[in-house]
Amino acid sequence: MREIEFSGQNKKMEVTAEKNFQLNADINAIWKALTNPEIIVVCIPGAQLTETIDEDHFKGKVSVKIGPVIANFRGEVEFSKRDSSTYELVMMGKGADINGKGGAAMNMGLTLNELETCTEAYCKMTVSITGRIAQFGSRMFEAVNNKLFEQFINNFSNLLEQENWEEKTTELHAESEPVKATSLVGSVIVSKLKRKFGNKAETG
Repeated sequence: MREIEFSGQNKKMEVTAEKNFQLNADINAIWKALTNPEIIVVCIPGAQLTETIDEDHFKGKVSVKIGPVIANFRGEVEFSKRDSSTYELVMMGKGADINGKGGAAMNMGLTLNELETCTEAYCKMTVSITGRIAQFGSRMFEAVNNKLFEQFINNFSNLLEQENWEEKTTELHAESEPVKATSLVGSVIVSKLKRKFGNKAETG
């Protein structure tokens, strides 16, 4: 995690998250889903696909809310690597707050490995952000980033478990609500308290 202080509002925050997880689906079906922007976007909280430029480039938007601040980012994402022989994928994206008060960039690498009973995935994602959201500090940003990462994995896993999941993606493209990062942070804190003190650490 890196926190870089510039002058005034020009604060930059950068965090990296790594996850190993297992998916109960055929590796080729998973690969097909991962390389389809329409499927990936519906699994990202607060995200929407706005334009497909070609098979490797597309545009979208993401809304994130922390307290009274809502940041609406619009930008472009590209598959900079998509190797079906090794099941390796790299996505890079960058965007700007539509209010001109910050920006964000993302680099995500993902590798699939076929096991006897499931498919194992390793994913590493680095996100950097500037502007109003970065003012809330590195600890909150890291907690939010980790929680969003977990939600993406859960959403993707749940989608693959549905019958005819390819046909259902169009139904999921309703207007996305902004991600309420404060509630995400709250759930992170509660989960940590539960691990330490047991189920007594419930919210009111």
